[in-house]
Amino acid sequence: MSREIEMDEWRLQLEKFEGLLSQIGQCRDESGKLRFSRSTIIASDVASQFYCEKKVEMQYLHGKVETEEKRCGSQAHENMTEDSLEVKSEELWQKIYGEEPIYALEMFLAAQYQGVMLAGVPDSVLFRRGRPQVVFEYKFSGSRLAYPSYHVQAQTYGILLENMGFDISELFYAIVVADPSTRGSSELREKVLEIVSGNGLEDAELVINDYAAVYMCRFRREDAEKHLSWALEYWTGSRDAVATENPNKCLRCEYQEKCRA
Repeated sequence: MSREIEMDEWRLQLEKFEGLLSQIGQCRDESGKLRFSRSTIIASDVASQFYCEKKVEMQYLHGKVETEEKRCGSQAHENMTEDSLEVKSEELWQKIYGEEPIYALEMFLAAQYQGVMLAGVPDSVLFRRGRPQVVFEYKFSGSRLAYPSYHVQAQTYGILLENMGFDISELFYAIVVADPSTRGSSELREKVLEIVSGNGLEDAELVINDYAAVYMCRFRREDAEKHLSWALEYWTGSRDAVATENPNKCLRCEYQEKCRA
């Protein structure tokens, strides 16, 4: 494919995406056929189902409860994007298909999957000449483990990118699990980019001093589809919510009283 043809592709992709956004807007004005009359499933909800699906259900039944952990997490992501440049949609898509690599921070993704509208906002995505190379997902925890829900969230972004029309044949995702003290640190992001660039597109577990671990994983469609299909069974009403079997999660849960009622 010539670069001229490839550069024109961004216009076609942007037109398709804008049409999808219009469709999402129309769906918001109507009651959806999913649980809680939703018209769109959010990637972060899908991930949370693998932590405790019953907790996700409680959030929709009783509303989200603001906790210190959630507040700090939201603030951390805001701080990490403080030095980023806000660009218009047309400019972003043009850069994605340009010659130079680009890190798209908090890019809104949306696509149809198995007849359901799916959406999400990854922390950042590295694009090279129109191809997504690495999806970055940041988590702040005292543990350096990459839990299943972390993987599911990153994998769901991979499904979104593919269904939006991107070539994901080279796609990896990087789960960054960092000490809570690094929340909002621009240095953390710089170190992550440096170590991932040095590693290349290879599966690896990388360590940044003693405060962060980076899990580089190749995106595998079969795993992502298996996880997403299970999650969608709940939203389409095929089954009831499954509660966690880990009692420690229940002890820390802000919905434990309502869940037991």
